Amino acid sequence: MSYSSEDETDISDSEMEEYVDRCYEQLKVETQKLKFSDTLYRCPYCPGKKKIVYPFKDILQHASDVAKGSQNKDIKHKGKHLGLVKYLKSEVDHEDLSSELTALTLVDQQEGNGVKDLFVWPWMGIVANFESVSKLKDVLAKRGVDAVRVRQLSSGSKYAVVEFKKDWSGFYGAIMFEKGFEVVNHGRKDYYSPNLSDELLYGWVARDGDYNSDGILGDFLRKNGDLKTVGDLENEEKRKNGLLVADLSNTIQELRMRLEKNNNYHEQD
Repeated sequence: MSYSSEDETDISDSEMEEYVDRCYEQLKVETQKLKFSDTLYRCPYCPGKKKIVYPFKDILQHASDVAKGSQNKDIKHKGKHLGLVKYLKSEVDHEDLSSELTALTLVDQQEGNGVKDLFVWPWMGIVANFESVSKLKDVLAKRGVDAVRVRQLSSGSKYAVVEFKKDWSGFYGAIMFEKGFEVVNHGRKDYYSPNLSDELLYGWVARDGDYNSDGILGDFLRKNGDLKTVGDLENEEKRKNGLLVADLSNTIQELRMRLEKNNNYHEQD
């Protein structure tokens, strides 16, 4: 999205609303600057994040955070992101996108790949038939894949492992990575079909079939990961959060007891 150099100067608070509206109207015209796919978006105002794509709730959070965090000297940067917030809330149909992760899980569940499916944890993707790690990184970046690391299993191996963040955003990224290959018939089942093309990339999320397989791929996954279901991880997260709450409650209770003891001591004096 293009703006003149004067956009980098400060504007008064009285001009903010007008500027936000102008950014909002320009986004309505130049939607291709924002929309990466039907469910993924890029921030048109953060050049350094061009390769990062967000689901709706995350691009909205990003725009809101930048707007809140901008200081007076960055008032136009704030105005642009406020215009983006207005556009997202007014023009994007996000009824089903606000809980995209849940929707993806439910879809997979209906297909037999849901909370009972065994994934390799931490989340990992597998790419077959790649030429080099550097070229593969370029391909993944162009597809908007937010990978933590890409590793070739060994010299001459036809497999590479794509590592994702160890949280739910990493799970979302892994699922989107897999679906990107599935929509062009380059998923796991296509790779193991008789019509395999050795010249094309194939990709999927690592699951129990890969983990328990013979050879270098299975060895790597067993050495670097475990098998867990989404349900397992949800329960672990709830348990950890419960322990944190319990620890905090115990600490507060202990402090109260010390305070009361200290007060009683001074009262006796």
